[in-house]
Amino acid sequence: MPDFRYVGLEPIPARRCGVAATAFGLGAGVTLAMHGLDARHALAFGAIASAISAFALRGKGGKRSTPGATSMAIVPWGMLVDAGDAPRILRWAAVRKIDVATWRAPTLFVGATPSSRVIVETDHDRFEGEADFDAPLERLVAYLPFYATEQAMPLARDLEGDTLGDALEPSEPSCEALLASASDWLATSNAAARLELPPAGYRMASARSATPVAVEALRGVLRDRTPRPADPRAFAAIVAAEIHASELAPELVALTQCPHPIVAAVAKQAARRLGVSCTKTGSLDEVAPFLFERDRMRLEAWGRG
Repeated sequence: MPDFRYVGLEPIPARRCGVAATAFGLGAGVTLAMHGLDARHALAFGAIASAISAFALRGKGGKRSTPGATSMAIVPWGMLVDAGDAPRILRWAAVRKIDVATWRAPTLFVGATPSSRVIVETDHDRFEGEADFDAPLERLVAYLPFYATEQAMPLARDLEGDTLGDALEPSEPSCEALLASASDWLATSNAAARLELPPAGYRMASARSATPVAVEALRGVLRDRTPRPADPRAFAAIVAAEIHASELAPELVALTQCPHPIVAAVAKQAARRLGVSCTKTGSLDEVAPFLFERDRMRLEAWGRG
């Protein structure tokens, strides 16, 4: 699972003025600190300090501008690249390679500060950006092909996901059908037997309240990373919310960073329905660029209960 929620990158050319200003500022600081000396010596020390600062910060500036230098936001479901009027959205299947170089640039007073340069390559483009911190992207670099495969998985309309059958393709709006399938299944005797749900009377096969058996069965699905023809985790997350299985909140929060945008979005809303704070789940807006508008609106309404 991706171990980051958001990594923001800035184009390299934008750093140049900042580097010059930082170097000048450090030099000016030394000049002021030397005010006890005569003016000639103070100015000399200030000039030397500015030169040293600029040299120490050379890793953050200089002639490193490239045609692909741009602002980027990397999230668990892909990337948003600055493309002028609107961001360009890249899912993991469109990304062929990611390189991350991290270094620590020495500064005069505060020691070494971490910086990262990230290079992203697609079939036709190359994008490059920097961050003033150690970008936590090691897991993304290592597992990029697996994230792309997981993101393209059809969505199961049951808890097994063993066959494609009537699975929902992520290339089309699917949340309405997914929610309806979960609701219909919970009204069946099969659901009552599988989850040991309490009886609800003649109109329904079972009441929608969690039992220990239901919690363990759903926990097994939500934690399972075994490759299957169709992904049953979104279905399980909906069922967990519908039967008020608050014990499964940790599993749902973990899934909010799943590379599959629908699984992550459903997990966010399911956790919110169970009372989990938005500070833990993140908002639906985070994943919204990777969802169909119909899916976003349907999940937004369902999340409100």
